[in-house]
Amino acid sequence: MLAILNAGGEHRVASLARAVNLPRSTAFRLLCTLVENGYVWRDPDSDVYHPTSMVLALSDGFDATARLVLAAKPKVAELGKELVWPVVLATLSGTSVLWRQTTDATSPLAVVRYAPGFRTPVLGEAAGLVLLAFSSRQQSDMLLDLLYRNDAPVENREARQSVARADVEQKVAEIRRLGYACVHRGGQPSDRSGLAVPVRSGPDALAAVAVRFARSAVNQQVIMERFLPALRRTARRIVESFETPASPHRADAYQ
Repeated sequence: MLAILNAGGEHRVASLARAVNLPRSTAFRLLCTLVENGYVWRDPDSDVYHPTSMVLALSDGFDATARLVLAAKPKVAELGKELVWPVVLATLSGTSVLWRQTTDATSPLAVVRYAPGFRTPVLGEAAGLVLLAFSSRQQSDMLLDLLYRNDAPVENREARQSVARADVEQKVAEIRRLGYACVHRGGQPSDRSGLAVPVRSGPDALAAVAVRFARSAVNQQVIMERFLPALRRTARRIVESFETPASPHRADAYQ
């Protein structure tokens, strides 16, 4: 939507909705968020939307993500050694989850080895559900709007597998309450499970750190008493390394 606005011309809600192939209500919600955050302004006389100079600040995100990944790399590697099972650091990327770091190459328990750059659907995976749960409410609602469109990417349609949006929203609320997501999946490789926690600098998640394991080999006590504390400790350490002294947010949000 920003790319279309940046290309010039006069754009109102209806024309933007058609251009990005979204329902008018979803397009309006996106525009309201962009306006509220200063990236777009609406001419009250003509209802035409225009980009602001704030769009120039979007490029800063590349540096922030690079800093986060750099800060997380040794912490993720240490966690992989501690838990032995493969560990991943993931972020949202559009309507999918992008794996920024993995310990698959060094984990003797990785049945299938994935490299950084691998993408998974948001729904059905622990890391994706954590990122959805700990995004801002507006971002979470918009992402669900996109995931539940009839023409959503195939992998997202397969991931939701007729699960009602209301059920996903209930699951997300539970994850927010607990502070983590644990997902058990069947299929091959068998007994695939994942446990993930958010990496937060402030109220929203910057990333998720997760461990993948075989459900048949790891019982609930190990998950809660060993895996979960180790993931939370690693998330805190990543935030501590990522934040600068001038940051207004503090890593003790996890306390």
